[in-house]
Amino acid sequence: MVQGKKHVERIPEDWVDSVRPRVVRGRKFKDAVAEIFAANAQLLALERNHSLRIANLEKDRKPRPKG
Repeated sequence: MVQGKKHVERIPEDWVDSVRPRVVRGRKFKDAVAEIFAANAQLLALERNHSLRIANLEKDRKPRPKG
């Protein structure tokens, strides 16, 4: 996409055999990056949940003033 719009280029027929492998590699790369982003999102969620649990445990451990 270019400036939010789909951009299509016509490839001459004699280029197809040399361009197609690059397109396939580009798609595989894009899929791999998407998997990394998904894994990072899961790790961030796990870290957030862990931090909240730690904070709650520390809050419960603090001595409460008698009064």
